[in-house]
Amino acid sequence: MPQVKNIDFKDIFGAKTTFLSLQHLLAMYAGAIVVPLIVSSSLNFTTAQTLYLVSADIVISGIATFLQLYRGKFIGIGLPVVMACSFTAIGPMIKVGSQYGLSTMFGSILAAGVIIMLLAPIFAKLSHLFPPLVTGTIVTLIGATLIPVAINNLAGGQGSADFGNIDNLVLGLITFLIILFLYRYTKGFLQSISILIGLVAGMIIAIFMGKMDMQPILEASWFQLPMPFAIAAPSFNLSAIISLTIVGIISMIEVTGIDYALAGMYDKDIDEADLRRSYFSVGIGYMLAGIFNTSPQTAFSQNVGVVQMSGQKRKSIFINLIILMLICGLLPKIGAIATAVPAPVLGGAMIFLFGNVLSYGISVLGAQDLSDNRNQLMIGAAITIGLGVSIVPDAFAQLPEWLSWLTSSGIVAGAVTVVLLNAFFHGVKK
Repeated sequence: MPQVKNIDFKDIFGAKTTFLSLQHLLAMYAGAIVVPLIVSSSLNFTTAQTLYLVSADIVISGIATFLQLYRGKFIGIGLPVVMACSFTAIGPMIKVGSQYGLSTMFGSILAAGVIIMLLAPIFAKLSHLFPPLVTGTIVTLIGATLIPVAINNLAGGQGSADFGNIDNLVLGLITFLIILFLYRYTKGFLQSISILIGLVAGMIIAIFMGKMDMQPILEASWFQLPMPFAIAAPSFNLSAIISLTIVGIISMIEVTGIDYALAGMYDKDIDEADLRRSYFSVGIGYMLAGIFNTSPQTAFSQNVGVVQMSGQKRKSIFINLIILMLICGLLPKIGAIATAVPAPVLGGAMIFLFGNVLSYGISVLGAQDLSDNRNQLMIGAAITIGLGVSIVPDAFAQLPEWLSWLTSSGIVAGAVTVVLLNAFFHGVKK
């Protein structure tokens, strides 16, 4: 097949590339559709609105991922930053939607996108606040704060009726062991798709155990096209805009951590221009989410784990992933197959994915000067606060609303802590 501007279409659509990208799709898909499902159920969406929201979310997430992967003059960092629905947005979206209506909710996401683009150059100038000690701590936190997600899935999914059931734990353990043995006793391509094989094998075993719900596949429609303002035309409210803009700032912080994590894996140095383009892409993604009535996006950490574990970094894999995301969004019947992956199977795979992110962050920290007690204090305090927010969120439930965004996620709380401590101990000069 032809090559256009160094793009090898034969590689993009090749069987090996597709298998590698399927790992990424299965790793992120369930998490990506949870947000629209929670929001739609909380705001009493009709069935048609819910189906639209889920499908459109995946399509816009695919476009947002492309905006990061593409490296242009104004957008894109040129790294495989997989973008999908932000869990941080759930609370603010439900609150704004309940109080002001759906038109204000989607209008606020659109306005937040514009504000993020205006803030992008300012945030990018703060890149000197993220030396390796800081980024290593943030990446370590990303892996550590995701551990409860893996364990909750392993037990059957938080809130499920059979949470902690022995069958769930066995199914997750079997999936884990399959991936473990494949990674240990195979090489090359088979080793690089060990997660995918483990997930598929886990799904097959789940069918025999009666743990595979086929109903979402049967009920899904065959085609769904995102349309501008399909659910509601935008309206604006200052308070609501501020609420969703804070969500956008959190997304920028999370994207920064993923940018640096991937840059280390790709042996790439990040400068101010790279971050500015990455933030611009975040802002455009938010604007598209507002226009097409979907949820705002953030960077997904689990895909960093897939990159680290598989060792496969070709851009063609992620172009293929974007195509798969678009197909799943436009053809919900196909996307529903990924939705049907049982939570324990995902949990077994997540142990590997999140563990690899955690170990990579530790390796970055290991290269720093840990004989300096100040550095030890910075790392320890940031990780303690980050994990504390994730494990005991109720401890911060009474914070005033204007301050509560700091504890909206362990990654944000830990990142802000380590940045401030680094500035306190080592100064803020470039």
